[in-house]
Amino acid sequence: MKNDDVVLIQCILAGDETAFASLVRKYQKQVHTLAWRKIRDFHIAEDITQETFLQAYQKLETLEDPTRFPRWLYVIADRLCIAWLRKNQRQTEPLEETDLSGIETEAYSRFVATEHAETFAEARRDLVEKLLAKLKETNRTVITLHYLEGMTYAEIVNLLGVPENTIRSRLLRARQQLKKYEFMIQEALDITIEGEHRSQKHLNGDFGMKLTFERDNLLASLQMLQGVANISPIASNVLIRAEGSTIECMATDMEIGIKMTVDGTVKETGTILVPAGKLADIVKAWPAEKPIDLTTTTGNRIEITSGNGVHKTVKLADEEFPQLPSVDKAAFAIDGETLRSVLYKTEFAAPAKKARQTCLNGLYFNLLEDRTEIVAADGIQLALAHCEPFKLSEDSDGFIVPLKAVKEIERTFANSAEVRISHIENQILFADERATVTTRLVDAEYPPYEKIIPVSPEVRTVVPKAPILQAMRKVSLVSDPKTFKVCLEIDEQQMRVSAETPEPDEVHETLAVESSTGSIRIGMNAQLFIETLSHIETESVILEFSSALQPVIVKPIGAEGHLCLICPMNLES
Repeated sequence: MKNDDVVLIQCILAGDETAFASLVRKYQKQVHTLAWRKIRDFHIAEDITQETFLQAYQKLETLEDPTRFPRWLYVIADRLCIAWLRKNQRQTEPLEETDLSGIETEAYSRFVATEHAETFAEARRDLVEKLLAKLKETNRTVITLHYLEGMTYAEIVNLLGVPENTIRSRLLRARQQLKKYEFMIQEALDITIEGEHRSQKHLNGDFGMKLTFERDNLLASLQMLQGVANISPIASNVLIRAEGSTIECMATDMEIGIKMTVDGTVKETGTILVPAGKLADIVKAWPAEKPIDLTTTTGNRIEITSGNGVHKTVKLADEEFPQLPSVDKAAFAIDGETLRSVLYKTEFAAPAKKARQTCLNGLYFNLLEDRTEIVAADGIQLALAHCEPFKLSEDSDGFIVPLKAVKEIERTFANSAEVRISHIENQILFADERATVTTRLVDAEYPPYEKIIPVSPEVRTVVPKAPILQAMRKVSLVSDPKTFKVCLEIDEQQMRVSAETPEPDEVHETLAVESSTGSIRIGMNAQLFIETLSHIETESVILEFSSALQPVIVKPIGAEGHLCLICPMNLES
């Protein structure tokens, strides 16, 4: 974990913004949980989490030891929480100094009263906050990380930077303080303070739906589904449906939906709705060699067991969960490798952030008679690849698939031999024998991209890909980090790549070209050029130039149906 952080931090300092996004995804949930337990307001904790990562990004150069990034990040979040608490004059008091009779009679009654209502999640959150807020801050933090986030002792040590014995001592003190309210903790937090045990209902065989999974099979499906599950009431959950001998798991963010068949044994059929992230955390914490039983009991309860481990939670109402469509039997089938190839060759050119032009926020599938062209563009670069024509039942000239859905398609069908595609009104469906990804299409008209592709270039240069990639990477390291501008000077024999720097010595790399029909001097964004070359799969590339002010065409040599455009940059001289 530490080594991964070091590599990501080095990439960030070198100008790779996607690396910072990886750090955010890795620690966002932990930072938010810590802030939530300190502030006791879910939405304010979100604001503090965002500010924590903003400050971390701005101050990253000041971090002397990258291996201590988690602890450093926690200190930033802690200081922001303290500042907010001081400003709003909030205080917490130790459990041993507080009368909790009000919690037992009022908060817990409220929890039970609303257990079957739509506001169940909010009621449980209130109870959790009131219970844990009475612990000392240090004890509350470790019990939150261990039980609610499922972190191991080693992971908590890495995050907080304190010895493992200290972590164990704090957990012990927290459990002792909460022991009096064990029955409330079991109901509200789905953890047993004194020790795990099976409920009497389970021993008596009083259950409805019952499924058995191999741990890794269930976990892999849940992790896949979490890509679309978010924090809205319905979309944060996963629907598990067992009919006959088939088990399906589904998740949606109301725009994108995933439905997967999961290997398992159906002992009793039924349907349940459970929080996706919570179920994944529970399953992840258990050993891989033991099967997992998922059972519904009386009173709208769900019991999840593995060996002697037991977690109990409430079965949510599944009536409002949207029905996900299925792919038509007459759907168009495409080779899985072909689909992955055209997506890989194009999706990198789509906007990294949401663009003002709605049409650019996805990949355009242009359905032509003799081929289908897949296009991505962000106003500075464009990538185009084509494959066999899609023969879809819905009458359409083309459609735009949201970028988030494209990433889910790549992830879900990473190993599929064949993928079937259906177009149903404003939705597109991709499916193989085990999974279906459904997404709403972007409601916009794609611009006439073919008009910006130069048709009569003046200079055509063929260069080996590996040497130019190496030259670009070296020179980009000393280029202006705000623009990554480099200068290309090409003639019939060679290409010279240079960067203007504040230093008196000029930095440049020279490499031989395989062929060239002329000479040109042009400015380019090194990062865009590197990314484009990285998505070309041949050993040599063709560079076509019309002028120093028109887009540069980059094409693989010997492979038809793929081209990229990069807009040039003005040179100072």
